[in-house]
Amino acid sequence: MAVFPFNDLHGFKDYVGFVRICAPDDFPDREWLPADEQWTLDLAFQGLREGHALAVKEKGPRPQFDEFQKLVDEAYGFYRSGNMKDGFRTLDKAQKILKRIRTQ
Repeated sequence: MAVFPFNDLHGFKDYVGFVRICAPDDFPDREWLPADEQWTLDLAFQGLREGHALAVKEKGPRPQFDEFQKLVDEAYGFYRSGNMKDGFRTLDKAQKILKRIRTQ
């Protein structure tokens, strides 16, 4: 099971920015982990799905979280089909939705 670098919505917001900047294939090496646990697009988006679940648990169901997940799914599809520009733009929209939710 993968461990992601967040444990609350505040940390998850930073993670979304990390994925947006690094996707689809510019993730840093995690030298302390084996090859099968290095960042990939699939692993990064697994983290986005897990972070979404964590955000809902922390703040309760909200329409913004539904919209966020829809955009994450769209971005993943764009990246998988080779459309980097739309993947980046769609993740940017998703990140902006999360930024509007207070964490403190």
